[in-house]
Amino acid sequence: MRKLRVGLIGCGNIALNGHIPAYLETPERFEIVAVADPFETQRELGLVKARLTPRDGYSDPLELIKRSDIDLIDICTPQHLHRELIEAAAEAGHNIVCEKPLAAVPADASAAIHAAKKAGVKLAVIHNYLFFPEVVAAKRILDSGELGDVRVVTVNFLGVVDSMGASGFKPKWRHDYASSGGGVLMDMIHGVYLANHFLGSPTQRVSAHVTSHTQGDEVESLALCRLESGDSAALVNIGWGYGHGGIDIVGSKGRLRVNYENFGTCPWSAFENMVVTVGSDTRVEPVNFEPNSESIHDKIRWSIAAALVDIADAIEHEKLSVASGEIGLEVLEMTLASYASAATGQSITVPLETSSPLHIKGVSGIKDLDFTSSAKDSPVRKHKLFGLN
Repeated sequence: MRKLRVGLIGCGNIALNGHIPAYLETPERFEIVAVADPFETQRELGLVKARLTPRDGYSDPLELIKRSDIDLIDICTPQHLHRELIEAAAEAGHNIVCEKPLAAVPADASAAIHAAKKAGVKLAVIHNYLFFPEVVAAKRILDSGELGDVRVVTVNFLGVVDSMGASGFKPKWRHDYASSGGGVLMDMIHGVYLANHFLGSPTQRVSAHVTSHTQGDEVESLALCRLESGDSAALVNIGWGYGHGGIDIVGSKGRLRVNYENFGTCPWSAFENMVVTVGSDTRVEPVNFEPNSESIHDKIRWSIAAALVDIADAIEHEKLSVASGEIGLEVLEMTLASYASAATGQSITVPLETSSPLHIKGVSGIKDLDFTSSAKDSPVRKHKLFGLN
């Protein structure tokens, strides 16, 4: 079994509390050899957490990328910085794993995928919720055919905590659409890729209601989305606040529901049970959890570890990871299509045309789309989200 030497870029909260601990807990697969962050305080925190000396810390990530003793570059920066780093890492011959989303702009994501293919290296995205035990169990049941054909998937993440970013960077960067590419839906793109995962077939059309409940904010705090895939559809409802959570899947032969404590949103609320109904029979499906996995930090850490191991296996065995760069692009386009639908009053077809302003500019391209007459009163325009006026 090959051990990968890792260079990590970006020492913010997700790196300090998720990625670095995940690497340290899987020493048979990974060794962190360097970290980079332009902010000295964050870089020092990363060095201490990764148990490295100051000589292995870099203020310029491009200097880290030049190292020849690295097998995997892990990018934990805000998404608008991903493309440049991915292209540089690919050119240097490194495999790459990137925090979600792959980019803020589809054109940048496409360019990153092209750079990795051209260099012959692997590019994957951290879609760690796919490795939550309840998600793995639900997918196993679906794949067994017990529920029949998937008809409706509902993913509710309506109680998302609006977490601050690292103090050394810009704590509220998720509320800056130029940096984040969107608000709560982009932040919790987990809900979109989970729905896509359970549908099991490509999404063709997207529609949505998107709004903000914070005066003067430039990104959304609530997104209610519909993903259509042939005769199947998924509803993805995501919001900052105190709403309910859970996952429902309806098939032609039965249904299942994933419940979290007090009807809350995972991972802030702990898993409670999974109920499966087929015909007149209902059961509580056993789901195996890791020991000491009740806290959100534990669940995030070991789900990231599982995602990283999947990527390591893909590198070692020359196969696709569960969340390849191509899947990252699909999910990004669905998310941006939701914003565009809410703004324009139209369903949006995906994949996006490469000539679309949405593909070229991301959320900033919404203002260049065609609007229906009824869309002038949409909440997106009313609240001047994403730079609209």
